[in-house]
Amino acid sequence: MEEVNTDKIGSLLNVKNFFEAFEMIDEILKTDNDAKDDIAEILEESGGKFIDEEDLESAEKVFKKEILIEQASGHYNLGLVYLDMNRNDDAISNFKKATDYGAGNADTYKFMGMAYMNDEDYENAIIYLNKSVSIEENFENNHYLGLAYLGKENYDNAIKFLNRACDIKENYETLHYLGLAYLGKEDYDNAINFFTKSLNRNTDFADAYYYRGMAYYATENEREATKDYKKACDLNEEYLDLPYESY
Repeated sequence: MEEVNTDKIGSLLNVKNFFEAFEMIDEILKTDNDAKDDIAEILEESGGKFIDEEDLESAEKVFKKEILIEQASGHYNLGLVYLDMNRNDDAISNFKKATDYGAGNADTYKFMGMAYMNDEDYENAIIYLNKSVSIEENFENNHYLGLAYLGKENYDNAIKFLNRACDIKENYETLHYLGLAYLGKEDYDNAINFFTKSLNRNTDFADAYYYRGMAYYATENEREATKDYKKACDLNEEYLDLPYESY
């Protein structure tokens, strides 16, 4: 494929002239099937740009076209768009098709697990996130698997995988979720410890103040519970409607 055609297609996509861009692609592929890889790359770059700009509708159009040329990456990319749109069933369907076409990698399984988590289908989330961890044991895969177990109220496994995530990289959210897991186990000392660690990294994190206060409340330390509750409400007024006495 001549470079001028590559530039022309990219320019048309940039201004969202999809009809003409896709028509040009079809004409090129009629006579030059070897151009598929170059065109798929252009579409992937364009779709990624639209995602960065939060123009998900345009990204959807581009990746639907990519599917007709390169199924594995096209379905994977379209799955990411639907995940961002919170169209979780469509995301799952496309991630599964991506694996059918050979894209059964750690990221595909991770994002599929995240889509199931969004639907609160924690059993399937755990299945796919375990696959992701078995392929690549990194921070994100352990973090999300821990979250899936937390959603399932399997606190021991939640603690196991969230701790593994923290061994790789500590951040305030993972530490907070560890606090929630210990709170679920009614291990209030450890819950307070992890909420405090979370707050040491983000002093404006309302959720950690609220749930640390809940742990203090459970241990009848009303003074600290009241302080944390007031701080949580200062940062997030929604907590005004959720006093500890309501639980």
